[in-house]
Amino acid sequence: PAGPPLSPPPPPSLTFPGPGPARGMMRTLALLGALASASALLPGRAPRAASGAGRLHSATAPPPGLVNPDLEFLPLSRPESEHLIGEEMVTDDASASFLADRCITEAERLFTSTEGWQQVLEEDGVVVETKKVHGPYDASGVDVVRGVGIIDASMEKFYEFQISREGFQSIDEYLVNHRLVAQKEWKSRPEGYSEDDYDLMVNRVEWKYPFKRREFVALDIVDRPRKILISKSCLHPDRPGGSRYQSEVPLDEKEFVRAVQYYASKVEPIDENHCKLTMVTWGEMCDSYSAWWVNQFNAHVFITPKFRRFKRVMEGEYVYEESNIMDNAWSLIKLIPGIKPDLFGSKGSDFTKMNKRV
Repeated sequence: PAGPPLSPPPPPSLTFPGPGPARGMMRTLALLGALASASALLPGRAPRAASGAGRLHSATAPPPGLVNPDLEFLPLSRPESEHLIGEEMVTDDASASFLADRCITEAERLFTSTEGWQQVLEEDGVVVETKKVHGPYDASGVDVVRGVGIIDASMEKFYEFQISREGFQSIDEYLVNHRLVAQKEWKSRPEGYSEDDYDLMVNRVEWKYPFKRREFVALDIVDRPRKILISKSCLHPDRPGGSRYQSEVPLDEKEFVRAVQYYASKVEPIDENHCKLTMVTWGEMCDSYSAWWVNQFNAHVFITPKFRRFKRVMEGEYVYEESNIMDNAWSLIKLIPGIKPDLFGSKGSDFTKMNKRV
């Protein structure tokens, strides 16, 4: 006799372990076995279209409680370029959660990838490297920039400062009118994380800029156990419009020009009085000057001043600087001998227009 009928096997688990050597392998194996089951739970999910630029498909987020299957489709680093996630719509906890998952994976890749990075500067013990990008921002011609240096403070002390309001101001000395757009729950956060272990929110800030101010709308992710901080440009219904690098929503530049930025940092311990800071940034003001100038600004004017401010704060100094972007842009002439104005490429830029308002 055959015996009692066998019960159908349970569906494969989509829960992955926390950080550790086996995490990547278990994620891959679990997803390979479970993607079909997960797809069946996602009615209306469109097939992923192939794209030479490697653009990520903007899919409907899975229901809360499932691990984001989009993680499996993130492009790897290329020898010549790194993929950056573009502006994606954040409407609820689920869409914020699954974008956060992918942003963490993206940041960890950018922190550790080695091939193709070009060192452009070493100053005050900070090494600055750049690399081309592919994906939604490919057309910009703007490179991603990475800085690595030592901070004279413990990992805990510096990280807690960095995620404070004063820390945010030190990271971006140009921001004004910082406003919370929406607070989100990280539904797919790593197993074992409590609500005290993270912050997930959509924020908007302004940059004073010639002629018309720039507005940034970003999903900000504070991951305390991993000592990671991320700010990724996104879309949100409460802040209409987007940048020129997306097509999901129309531009809305009546009051501001929507600019785009990316910031990710990770703090690692060295000893009780020192920690290692790895910082990755990308930014575009959506003006009309050449990408060459943007790359010079991002590499020479954006990274090392942040490290200097961080070090001054850790030494006990109160640092509050609302920098003028025009003054800092002109400082490139002092920093790079022989540099000349880009008269042709910048003729339509807001920097050269009359009746400037900053």
